Amino acid sequence: MYLSQILDRPILDARGDVIGTLGDLVIDQSEVFPRITGLAIKGDRSRISLIPWEAVERLDASEVRLRAERYALKPRPLQPEEFLLADEVLDKQVVDIDGLKVVRVNDLQLALQGGALRLVAADVGSGGLLRRLNLEGAARRVGTLLRRPLADRLIPWNMVATLGGPRTPLKLKISREKLRDIHPADLGDLLEELDRDDRVEMLAVLEEEAAAEALAEAEPEVQVDIVKSLPSEKAADLLEEMSPDDAAGLVRDLPEEKASEIISLMEPEEAQEVKELLRYPEGTVGSHMNTEHIALPETLTVEETIQRLRDLAPGAETIYYLYVVDGEGRLVGVLSLRSLIIAPPQTRLSEIMERDVIAAYADDPEEEAASVLEKYDLLGVPVMDRERRLLGVVTIDDVMDLVMEKASPRPRWFSRRWRRAP
Repeated sequence: MYLSQILDRPILDARGDVIGTLGDLVIDQSEVFPRITGLAIKGDRSRISLIPWEAVERLDASEVRLRAERYALKPRPLQPEEFLLADEVLDKQVVDIDGLKVVRVNDLQLALQGGALRLVAADVGSGGLLRRLNLEGAARRVGTLLRRPLADRLIPWNMVATLGGPRTPLKLKISREKLRDIHPADLGDLLEELDRDDRVEMLAVLEEEAAAEALAEAEPEVQVDIVKSLPSEKAADLLEEMSPDDAAGLVRDLPEEKASEIISLMEPEEAQEVKELLRYPEGTVGSHMNTEHIALPETLTVEETIQRLRDLAPGAETIYYLYVVDGEGRLVGVLSLRSLIIAPPQTRLSEIMERDVIAAYADDPEEEAASVLEKYDLLGVPVMDRERRLLGVVTIDDVMDLVMEKASPRPRWFSRRWRRAP
């Protein structure tokens, strides 16, 4: 049974009197496959009232028959865990969390299970649209004659995340659980497919850290569109969760007034990091570096360094390499984790570090960082000022972003095909 097959069907009471038509179904969203809990009746003067599912004796494509007479019906209000199915889902964008794409719901499949009517799938194919226009049968016959049968595209409801409609605590919880295991890069792709309102809704559904990661993965124009649509306080919270270089890149693309307002609402430490990066002209190495790096004094022992890494690593974007500085903060060496682990505990870093450090200057052209990483096959390159003070790190993913920005747009299937290959 499909929702389109029963909407607007006459509703008869126990005496057989028509009391209205079926305007919508009420569902309880707290279950994996939501249960229909009531009917929304369109009666005289288009007034809609709700009656409980328990009052239904039979429901099919021709009519709805009730157990009680009109006078015995007891309309009730919509409960917090309920919503109107057609009103909130039909023709709306939803996320197919298995196929990792945004789709539009053309119809909804229902099934009777143990006396309960449940929502079991979303129909996102052309068949659902043709069914609503009463053209499905003819289209299937033509498809059979042409040996091109009409394909069904049903997504099980447990693989659907809804975004539109009222943000009840229960709905937020359910949507968050369904989106939780999707990689931030995939969430970034999904943001690009959604319209503005649903983009904002998705970020509201996600935990703040996950929302910031997804926002950072989206294309720059999408990031700007989203942030311009968010309250400045919410935007500031998200930018605080992003790495300083990602946050600075986003702020750089915003209108000046909006950018200043958001920075003023950020926590002082995070705001200062963004301001420092904005000092570097666009197109320089400094504008792409991440200031969240680990700088270790050359006087530390191996044992002291390992303890410090235990404290610092959770807050660091990368520890591909460990950079060593002198008392003035100047870059004097680099060592790998392997060198650190195999060295005796009391050995000082100055004794085991590599002093010939390959680095870039903050005011170098951005291509310089890409060239260094490619030439020396590195995962990251330290960034210094002209006094050789360590300022930050440019990592391989930053360079990949730069390369992708300058290359022609990749096909939409590219990242998903490779990321989801067995």
